[in-house]
Amino acid sequence: MNITEIINQIEEDKKKRKIHPTHATLLEISRLCEDIDVKSELNRLYLEGKIEVGNTINGKFVKLI
Repeated sequence: MNITEIINQIEEDKKKRKIHPTHATLLEISRLCEDIDVKSELNRLYLEGKIEVGNTINGKFVKLI
């Protein structure tokens, strides 16, 4: 499973359970990506314009575009 699939899975799960906001946090992504260099992969996706990244009170959020 790649990182975009993981982000999508987190977002869809939150939508299904009616949890708002539906974006994925960096912590949630990191927990599911044991064998992936999360920060470098997220940087690549951000530079390619495939994700939106922003701040939360306790960290960062990631949302697929």
